[in-house]
Amino acid sequence: MSDPRFLQDGYDAQLGHFVEECGEVLTAIGKTMRWGLNSVNPLLPRLEQETNRAWMRREMCDLRLAMDRLEATLDTMP
Repeated sequence: MSDPRFLQDGYDAQLGHFVEECGEVLTAIGKTMRWGLNSVNPLLPRLEQETNRAWMRREMCDLRLAMDRLEATLDTMP
């Protein structure tokens, strides 16, 4: 999940965050399609490994947060 300490305010920053998270979701989906839902990245240390299913869910949660923040900002703009 995105660390709230590093979330920036303002339309440009939030749009950039949203685009970045879209890319991360697409990467997770692509790897999952290639290697399967239950596959893990064998190059990561054992304690840092997660299934592609968990990775995809984590990235989708980050994308939802970015989308919610961007929508809230759009609602306040003239």
